[in-house]
Amino acid sequence: MQQAYISEAGTVLGNYKVIGYSTPGEGNKTTNFDYTEATRSWDKNTIALNTTDIDNAWQAKSRVKLNDCDSEKIWSVSVKASNQNAGEATFTAKVPSDACEALTPSFTKIGK
Repeated sequence: MQQAYISEAGTVLGNYKVIGYSTPGEGNKTTNFDYTEATRSWDKNTIALNTTDIDNAWQAKSRVKLNDCDSEKIWSVSVKASNQNAGEATFTAKVPSDACEALTPSFTKIGK
């Protein structure tokens, strides 16, 4: 959703509302995760996209211990403008540890 928005807007990242994203669960929570959108200086629901990372453009924090992955661990996606193509972004997904990656082995492939 974010890449489609960036392709149209060209130079800005949209917040969840403007790109039409709803976090899972009720109140940004599920049994296992809290989902948050980092507070930013949004201007008309957007923020300038440049070639430095916008950290935690999306994140989920575990509410409980999941197998060997402790609670309070954060999965995140950062985004920055592509150096090669206008209207495109590079996404970097991070998992907090190897134990947590075992739960979501394809998560780090987001944006690849």
